[in-house]
Amino acid sequence: MKIEIGFRFLRTWWLKKRRLVLIVVTALIVLALSGVATKVIMEKRNKDLTLAVVNGRRIRVSDFKKQMAAVPEFYQAYVAGNRSQFLQDLIDRELVYQKARRSGYGRSRDIEERLAELKKDFLVQEYVQKEILENPNVPEKDLRQYYKSHPMDFVQPASIHLYEIMVTDRKTAENINDRYRKGERFEDLARKYSEAPSKGRGGDLGFVREGKLPEQLARIAFTMSPGQISPPIQTEAGYYVLMAGQNIPSRQLSYEESIPLLKKIMYSKYGEKNFKDFLVNLRAKSKIKMTGANLEKMEF
Repeated sequence: MKIEIGFRFLRTWWLKKRRLVLIVVTALIVLALSGVATKVIMEKRNKDLTLAVVNGRRIRVSDFKKQMAAVPEFYQAYVAGNRSQFLQDLIDRELVYQKARRSGYGRSRDIEERLAELKKDFLVQEYVQKEILENPNVPEKDLRQYYKSHPMDFVQPASIHLYEIMVTDRKTAENINDRYRKGERFEDLARKYSEAPSKGRGGDLGFVREGKLPEQLARIAFTMSPGQISPPIQTEAGYYVLMAGQNIPSRQLSYEESIPLLKKIMYSKYGEKNFKDFLVNLRAKSKIKMTGANLEKMEF
């Protein structure tokens, strides 16, 4: 009897404890999830930091980048180097915009009509670019014909997996050569001595295609065998020591491999043709009525 009572007591105690454990675990999970959610929200806010507040209106990083993208590409590098000045321009723009709205210009019928025209132009440009020009309908026979008549356009250049060490004096470069030949790893030597940006990767440049290297380096690099190290090569930047990895010889791409490049080449020619065909078809399916007499009566 005492054993049975003891068993019931233990069972009741365990059930209560299990409920408590479940409650605690659930609470911890909720706290953890809410912490993750808060962290995500904070990260998003941190990425879109406020740069200025103009009469209560925030100018954020996203606003800055959006306006920067709108200026000509050649000017964007200047903006990146003169951020403070560009921000002042954005503040001036916001101030004038707020003043114009307070003055009632936002309710002007003329402004609304001009905005409607701008919206129309924007929609036309977006549709033509994305639906017609970016997806030109090029007949396959024309793709094949171009591929056959321009074979040299579809030759994959030779490439080599290359490692580099760049130093400023010849003596150090020769010392690196000697240490490599005595058994030291090229990657370790690169991390220790190289002054090139690839230093942190052990001098690893990855696969480099023919035509992408300076002539002094290419002349030697593409004659090397895997594992071979070059003598010091003098350049304007300093002395280079190269080590060759895998070599991939030049080869002619098949027609199937060339299709993406073929479409890119034919993009301009067929994009324009497709647009003309698109307009012809669109006009044929539409009801258009012109009043020539009124056109002649127009005054300028």
